[in-house]
Amino acid sequence: ETLVSGAPLAKETAFRMAGVTLKDVDFCEIYDCYTFTVLVTLEDYGFCKKGEGGPFVENGTIGPRGSMPVNTGGGELSAYYMWGMTPISEGVIQIRGDGGKRQVAKHDIGLVSGNGGILSTHSTLVLGRNP
Repeated sequence: ETLVSGAPLAKETAFRMAGVTLKDVDFCEIYDCYTFTVLVTLEDYGFCKKGEGGPFVENGTIGPRGSMPVNTGGGELSAYYMWGMTPISEGVIQIRGDGGKRQVAKHDIGLVSGNGGILSTHSTLVLGRNP
């Protein structure tokens, strides 16, 4: 069986509260304690089917100029680790338009994730430029 995280449940609650759908999301800041965590989380949010995370990211989809930029500041594995606050920090930077050379073109709605407990505990935060 494929590994499953708590993202589906957290997504359902957060998206309902924010009044958004997956199609509204412009970029993601995914908690990346391990490289495979990003793949599992993208799959569990529904950006691609389970087991298809590798091919989904392989073609540049999550790159800075891709159709769904992910971890625009490098994430915790490539930039800095602020005790799980890295995704929130970069999400706020992107929403505000303060990303400099790493700023994504479309940044009205950002999805931020966090997890723990070997992926069983998950948080989803939806950030937006407009109320």
